[in-house]
Amino acid sequence: MPETPTAAPRATLWRVARTPRMIGLLVLFLAVAAVCGRLGAWQLERAEVRGAAAQAQKLAEVEAQEPVPLEDVLAPQSAFDGGLVGRRVEASGEYEADGQLLVADRALAGRSGYLVLTPLRVASADPDADGAVLPVVRGWVAEADPGSPLVAVPDGPVTVTGYLQASEDSGEPHGSQAAGTTDSISSAELLGVWGGPIWTGYAVLTSSEPAQDAGIELLPPPTRSGTGLNIQNLGYAAQWFVFGGFAVFLWVRLLKDEVLRESGAFDAAPTDGPGPAPADPAP
Repeated sequence: MPETPTAAPRATLWRVARTPRMIGLLVLFLAVAAVCGRLGAWQLERAEVRGAAAQAQKLAEVEAQEPVPLEDVLAPQSAFDGGLVGRRVEASGEYEADGQLLVADRALAGRSGYLVLTPLRVASADPDADGAVLPVVRGWVAEADPGSPLVAVPDGPVTVTGYLQASEDSGEPHGSQAAGTTDSISSAELLGVWGGPIWTGYAVLTSSEPAQDAGIELLPPPTRSGTGLNIQNLGYAAQWFVFGGFAVFLWVRLLKDEVLRESGAFDAAPTDGPGPAPADPAP
């Protein structure tokens, strides 16, 4: 009895993937992907280092700049430009002790405490600025005691120097907090408490004349929000990660093509074009 020919094993992804050729290609493409991934990680590290250096340079520039009169860069009740964050300004006037608030849940050097927020009624030769209110963050304290001598407001005329910062979003309604405290520095809310006109940003105090109690810790200069990463290096990192992913995708694509080739799918593919013309009928 004649032997029945054994059919060739059916081509499958798993069987073709175990062939020496595909295993060799897999090792090669995985090595390429690993190199691309390492280069991408290196670019991320460079993005962090260069971003930190840029932030440090900006901070040094902010600290080195000379203060300018507040009304020269920002008028009361006008929109606060984000480019003004960290701008060093000076203003003169008198603090209004009755309006002072402690801003709760603010951290400094890993410690939780309160910001001392005091309204400064500005005295200026500019009629638009004269009599307007500037919110001033005089510093940070650990305890919430509005009556403490530590946070006592200096009497009489004072000249303050500080960094501008943008107003915060509104928090809990005024009066819902403990007496003499708030949870945000919002010009919109402070307008209803202190009256106006009011500046839409606030000043982070660096010095004052006369000097305030040294027990109030001054805050570091504010900075603009951001990732702190260098955008160019982030772009390079993304490119390397894409290249690594493409190497793996290319192996999968070659594997599928190899399965189709071994199964004869390429050979059995229909060809385009018209079929043979019908024969002419016999005479």
